[in-house]
Amino acid sequence: MRLIAAMAVAGGCLAAPLIGAGSAAATPTTCDGAGCVPYVNHDARLGGSCNQATRYNFGVDGGGNTLACSSHGQWVSSPPLVGVRLLRSGCTETAAVAQSPDGVPLKCVGGTWNADYSVMFYG
Repeated sequence: MRLIAAMAVAGGCLAAPLIGAGSAAATPTTCDGAGCVPYVNHDARLGGSCNQATRYNFGVDGGGNTLACSSHGQWVSSPPLVGVRLLRSGCTETAAVAQSPDGVPLKCVGGTWNADYSVMFYG
């Protein structure tokens, strides 16, 4: 019985560091600027072809301008990408876009970041 208890304690000690390491976020929960946003296409070209998706749909051209992949499979102009923001968090950037940590395009409406698929489906 003591051997089983000792093994359980030893197993718990070994597993604890692994649990802590596994809970680290793979993508930032918030960050400022297009440079920290995951999966942004840095080779985008206005009017160029792209693979439209509902997540991770932003690009930046050589001049640093933000583009979004439209439903027609072409890069179109977009307001500036200000970084990664949490859905429904507060905002004041009404002339900008952001991306949620899981890749959803966001727009500041009524003081909060809201999902915005207008370019992806109607652009």
